[in-house]
Amino acid sequence: MKYKSFEVYDNKDFFEKYIQRRKSGDAPNERIEKPIINELIGDIKDKQVLDLGCGDGLYGKELLENGATSYRGIDGSKNMYQLAQKNLRDINAEVIHQDIENLQLEKNKYDLVISRLVLHYIENPVPLLQQIQSSLTPNGRFVLSIEHPIITSCYDAYHKNSNRGSWIVDNYFSDGERINNWINKEVIKYHKTIEQYWSLFQQANFKISSIRESKPIETNFEDGYDYKRRKRIPLFMMFRLEKVSL
Repeated sequence: MKYKSFEVYDNKDFFEKYIQRRKSGDAPNERIEKPIINELIGDIKDKQVLDLGCGDGLYGKELLENGATSYRGIDGSKNMYQLAQKNLRDINAEVIHQDIENLQLEKNKYDLVISRLVLHYIENPVPLLQQIQSSLTPNGRFVLSIEHPIITSCYDAYHKNSNRGSWIVDNYFSDGERINNWINKEVIKYHKTIEQYWSLFQQANFKISSIRESKPIETNFEDGYDYKRRKRIPLFMMFRLEKVSL
């Protein structure tokens, strides 16, 4: 069975193994992606935040603890939605169970929209990007991360049951569906080139103010070997986009 987007998180076996991995604290999401996302967001004080693909909601809790005025998380997975509700109870947060590809967002509502490692699940992100642009306040920002396009180009190296010592980049300029064998499940993702992402953001009237390619920081790693291995190839790309007034 092939899983599209959030559907895989509602598979009991996958969900349990995924949560176990994230709790270990060693995932590249925590060591590499999250610190850069925090840098791109900057000062969160008094910001109204929308998180698309909020997962377990713990990042929203951190944002509120760091001064965000409000937080709304949206996730299509029922398991993630229920976990986020549990983690965000009794604080100024709202969690919605909904497929983010079908959103109708209130205009000029949010100072910051974030989306961590979600956009590569979406074949045509144009309608979503337009909704995000419309939902931002005049000086609002959209901060996001994706799997790096050199990763999504070809998942053959991912299908080996060992730490990768080499990576395969193939069919880079052929965009479209890819199958990632992830935690023993076939998950559908969509490859796009860096050029295509750039074009999509411009079409949605965003100004790209920062691009990061997930260069690891040594102090975020306890294991020197893992740090050196992560320096060999970029796993993620992060963007900070600014709303352009129409």
